[in-house]
Amino acid sequence: MTPPRVLISAGEASGDAVGAELVKEMRRQGFNGEVFAVGARKLEQAGAQLIADSSTWGALGVYQALKMAPKLLIGARGVSKWLESKVPDLVIAIDFGYMNVRLCRKAKKLASKVLYFMPPGSWRKDRQGSDLAHVADKIATPFSWSADLLRKAGANVEWVGHPAVQMAGEACDGERDVLAILPGSRKHEIELNLPVFARAVALLGEMAAKPVIVAAPNADSGMLGRLWNKHCPTKAEVSRAGPYETLKRSRAAIICTGTATLEAAVCRTPMVAAYVLDPLMILEAKLIRLKVDFIALPNILLEKHAVPELYHPNASPETIAIETSKLLRDSAERQAQLDDFEEIVKILGPNDAITRTAKMALELI
Repeated sequence: MTPPRVLISAGEASGDAVGAELVKEMRRQGFNGEVFAVGARKLEQAGAQLIADSSTWGALGVYQALKMAPKLLIGARGVSKWLESKVPDLVIAIDFGYMNVRLCRKAKKLASKVLYFMPPGSWRKDRQGSDLAHVADKIATPFSWSADLLRKAGANVEWVGHPAVQMAGEACDGERDVLAILPGSRKHEIELNLPVFARAVALLGEMAAKPVIVAAPNADSGMLGRLWNKHCPTKAEVSRAGPYETLKRSRAAIICTGTATLEAAVCRTPMVAAYVLDPLMILEAKLIRLKVDFIALPNILLEKHAVPELYHPNASPETIAIETSKLLRDSAERQAQLDDFEEIVKILGPNDAITRTAKMALELI
């Protein structure tokens, strides 16, 4: 009998990490088939055979998306051809709606089963993807309101909780004596954020005696060290252990807005969320008259300014240093964040999202 074949499609670093943990859990639950992936280093290390490397596909905004478009289109075309020739028993899509919704639709036409884990925009409380119910046999979503909205749209959906809770729970607690630096996973984010974060730490002086840079899987450790040393006299450790391991030994964190802010919240690490824009990104924001209430996921979920979120023109070394200094002390601001994190963990639901999703996947094969 031919062993079952599974394709996991994860577009960015956070999805790659979740996908890797899902593969491991499926193996623990007895899956002995083949696993192929659209992903990066984490999925490959978990034993998946990469059919496309998505480590450089991530983009924020139209300008960055246009730069990535040729690479993404070539990759998507290759994945589509692979899908037609191999027709896996199950396709598991993780976030990254631009590519994955199309991939799921094609997989359904080829009679593959489809599981969508962490559907795109699941954090939105007013709407969900209108076509998700039609492209997936089952949806595993991290938020309760997402499950309610998708169910009303006709989807077969289960609220499994957010995988960050389970992943954080598997990391060990530390002394809480370092300052975590998470400059982002995309190359342009690192190049924009890390110099500013480094200058902020320089301003903090002895308050930030132990900075630790969390290296994204696709980031070059040497480049991170050189970029840091150019802007800050305080030496920084570059860690490849992963965000949870570093965050759970950190007193506070300076973080590029994105999934990492949620990871810090579940690790109970007070943070300053920041995003440095380049001139073209600033122009784009002005042209489309971008207006958002919140940009950091903890603030979006709680619908209030639970953590400082700094972006143009406020993402300066001086402002980041001032906000971070409050969190390094036993301050009211620090305690307020810790209290809010408890509410966030409640919102994120069950602490075994990956285990539940792996069980769902095996039931579909």
